[in-house]
Amino acid sequence: MRSTVPFLALVAAALALGGCPSGSRASSSGAPKGGQPAATGQQAPGFSLKTLDGKTIRLSDLKGEPVVINFWASWCHFCVGEAPDLESLYRQYHPKGLQMLGIGVDTEGAIRDQANQLKLTYPVGVGPQVARSYGVNPIPHTFFINRQGKIVSSVVGARPRAVLEAEVKKIL
Repeated sequence: MRSTVPFLALVAAALALGGCPSGSRASSSGAPKGGQPAATGQQAPGFSLKTLDGKTIRLSDLKGEPVVINFWASWCHFCVGEAPDLESLYRQYHPKGLQMLGIGVDTEGAIRDQANQLKLTYPVGVGPQVARSYGVNPIPHTFFINRQGKIVSSVVGARPRAVLEAEVKKIL
């Protein structure tokens, strides 16, 4: 019984923040357990990610452009719930240079199916190792990176479109 108390506390805290504990499916999905979150004001950890359409994106290739990175999973209802707002922001601000990446911590098939259902047009890949390097837990967890490659802010848990948009405007 004692060993379930910390887990239940984590779940309760995550739900209060509007997020799903990313470790809750670690055994079946390879989801990260997370460490220390990447710090605001620091250079964003670099990575290379193969997207669902077979392209490779390197964060270093996006230097000079504002970037939003959203870590999510298909089984996280908060993640799925905020995806339409992220898509809307991408469509609105991509013409102004905004880049957005969805990084799933789930299986490739599950992420692909969910991304197709949601009709996401921004690049999506699967990268639990990238999530670990960013210290992601819980999900969704969204990072806002400026043109110099520094993390300006991050948002843990699902947030309303207006909150996400205010963060996007800080990096444009």
